[in-house]
Amino acid sequence: MLYTVVPLERIYTDRTDSLIKSKDNREKTTDVERSGFGVEHGRIYTRREGDNYIIEGIQSTDMQDYLNPQYSPGNNFPCKE
Repeated sequence: MLYTVVPLERIYTDRTDSLIKSKDNREKTTDVERSGFGVEHGRIYTRREGDNYIIEGIQSTDMQDYLNPQYSPGNNFPCKE
């Protein structure tokens, strides 16, 4: 069991890719643009889907941020580029 803030797909990337390739012998591309944006007390981690940024996680020192529905995983994050 791992207790970490690092997403498991980053930890097990090489092993997962090798298992998938050995099962069906074809390349699988999983290129996803991931970004992190600073908020007042921490960071929001997102993935890009078209013109939208979808929230995947939050890391914050303020516990109220975790209860904020605006930062819920799966929501669109309004970024200012």
